[in-house]
Amino acid sequence: MIKPKTMVIPIESFDVQVESPVDFASLKRNGMNLDALMEAQRLFDYFRMFNEPTYVNLVKDFWVRAEVYDQEAEKLEETQAV
Repeated sequence: MIKPKTMVIPIESFDVQVESPVDFASLKRNGMNLDALMEAQRLFDYFRMFNEPTYVNLVKDFWVRAEVYDQEAEKLEETQAV
């Protein structure tokens, strides 16, 4: 079942900002070379996973279906579910 859209904003109007969570090149340019440390701990593959492509259409599709609950509504829903 696909949840209905909660926003009337056209999906084309969203801009998704894609960035690298850990930018080793930027760190290196700013005098912080972590290559030896990451290599010694074999962490490059782990961090490479975070820097994989972002599926922009999937992100946009998620946000047009997102909802925001306040704490009172959340507590009421939890009480009704229990």
